[in-house]
Amino acid sequence: MLRLLLATAALLCAASSASAQYPDRPVRIIVPYSAGGTSDFVARITAQKLSELTGKTFYVENKPGASGRLGYETGTKATPDGYTLVGADTSFAMLPGLYAKLPWTQDTALRTITITAQTPVVIAVHPKTGFKTLRDLIVYAKANPGKLNYGSGGVGSSTHLAGELFKRVAGVDIAHVPYKGAGDAVTGLVSGQVELLITAPPTVISLVRAGNLTALAVTSVQRSAALPDVPSVVEAGLPGFIVSNWFGLMAPKDTPDAIVDYLQKEVATAMAADTIKERLRAQGAEPVASAPQASAQKVSDETKLWTDVVHDAGIKVE
Repeated sequence: MLRLLLATAALLCAASSASAQYPDRPVRIIVPYSAGGTSDFVARITAQKLSELTGKTFYVENKPGASGRLGYETGTKATPDGYTLVGADTSFAMLPGLYAKLPWTQDTALRTITITAQTPVVIAVHPKTGFKTLRDLIVYAKANPGKLNYGSGGVGSSTHLAGELFKRVAGVDIAHVPYKGAGDAVTGLVSGQVELLITAPPTVISLVRAGNLTALAVTSVQRSAALPDVPSVVEAGLPGFIVSNWFGLMAPKDTPDAIVDYLQKEVATAMAADTIKERLRAQGAEPVASAPQASAQKVSDETKLWTDVVHDAGIKVE
């Protein structure tokens, strides 16, 4: 027993020492998508600020494939020493509903360090619809079931699931038109192939400002600083459709508490910087930097929400 206690104490001391020196080499942040998207943008400005704050290198490695599963799986298999992190987003909470089997256990394979930032989504329509308010859209959709089409970035994409949740909350019947990606879906909306798209602000902000699209509402309690003239869904009369795209940092499940806590505090400092706030808000995002436990609860709640949406809508992905 004495030998066991001494061995355990030695291991704890070694872990504590390693945590105290962290980080002493570059830290990789895996983003499970291609460069250029909002997840990549948030991860990169976070990595840049962490590098400035700590004097050590934090860098992003894009690992796209299999709807994000490849990148997440790589993170679950990494050594839990704090030198491999995952730049997660809302799609992580959608995967268990979309896929019957995943090569990880959703609740335990990755530790949530923090939710770094979040954005509402924008309900945007083509100007030719004549809709000026969200109520206009809902009234028309109820009177004309199946006549409106909404675009998405593909079956099982976040834009698809957001559209299905909107249908459920608003009580409307609108048809789904999947595209090969969010960019193609925006093109479809601008060209008038579809009437509606529910997507992240960065995807449509410039088009809304230019008058090519009409934003009817943002899915938050308050208005977005990036679209101050667009009402929130609460103002627009659909408070049940408060949803967000969140972005965060995760780590392999056995990453020490000391490292997780250290990273969360550094991210909180980073997100409080005026330069970071300005860059995020220009894209319609707000800094969060929530504590690990609250962040983990957010992911758990979101996983339940989107799993229910997938099952209720009968969404099947190949």
